Amino acid sequence: MAMMVGRTVPDLTVDYWARNAPGPRQMSLKEFRGKWVVLFFYARDFTYICPTEVAAFADLQHDFAREDAIVIGASTDSYFSHETWFRQDERLNHVDFPVIADTSHKLSEAFGLLLDDGSALRGTFIIDPDGIVRHMTVNELDVARNMDETLRVLQALQSGDLCQVGWQAGEESHVKYNEWLGKVFPRLKKSVLADASKRLKTVLYEAGDIIINQGDKPDCFYIIVGGQVSVIHRNKAGEDIRLARLGQGEVFGEMGILTETRRSADVRADTNVTVLALDWHDFKALVNQSSPTAGDFMTIVEQRRSALPG
Repeated sequence: MAMMVGRTVPDLTVDYWARNAPGPRQMSLKEFRGKWVVLFFYARDFTYICPTEVAAFADLQHDFAREDAIVIGASTDSYFSHETWFRQDERLNHVDFPVIADTSHKLSEAFGLLLDDGSALRGTFIIDPDGIVRHMTVNELDVARNMDETLRVLQALQSGDLCQVGWQAGEESHVKYNEWLGKVFPRLKKSVLADASKRLKTVLYEAGDIIINQGDKPDCFYIIVGGQVSVIHRNKAGEDIRLARLGQGEVFGEMGILTETRRSADVRADTNVTVLALDWHDFKALVNQSSPTAGDFMTIVEQRRSALPG
């Protein structure tokens, strides 16, 4: 089945050429989870249009890198063809990204680009950090691509904004969301944050109030926007042990929700405190929006678990 926007890229292992590497190497697109990937297929080595396209991608490689994106080229030529071409063609001296040697045709076929003569159409794919195709264009072999447009589309996808015709990086966002939520979930789309912002509740506590009780079922996730709290664990001997003191911009309440266990500590207001509370269902929905976001929060959970007395 041909690749489409919204589908996960196939987990295929392929050979690739890399400058100054002693022989072919192997990769799978799965290795690049957590980063954006711009994957472009070209027809053949030693052709008329293809070197101009490869060189144009190389011209913008640093611009893509600034967007935390990896550029990867691909054709159905062999590693040895790549090695000779990139060494002989002076226009390609600055190419410093990997170029896949899809001699098995499995990758070209999986992306729906393979032609009867064994070459590939000019396909460009932008893949997000979860391995999902977010953009694709496919040209006939006689028509080259616009790499500046590929960069613009990447920036638009990363912005999370609603991008109108002619959108350019740096334009003011039309999507409004809670800034504290954006700081806690920096990897999520602005439209997702805007929707979640509607369900945030502002809650005020006075100094000495207990916000979370150890042993309770988890119900909310909290972002501190003012004041300080203490996280206090009560051990089996009935002794209170302060595990942490948290302030503005820090969060609590995630561990019980993500591990589906009861609260492991009290959270007490040390001063007058203002928090943003998000229902546990809404919090889990945000975390599940992307694997990197889930990974970020599970790291926090593991750190806090390790701080609990044995």
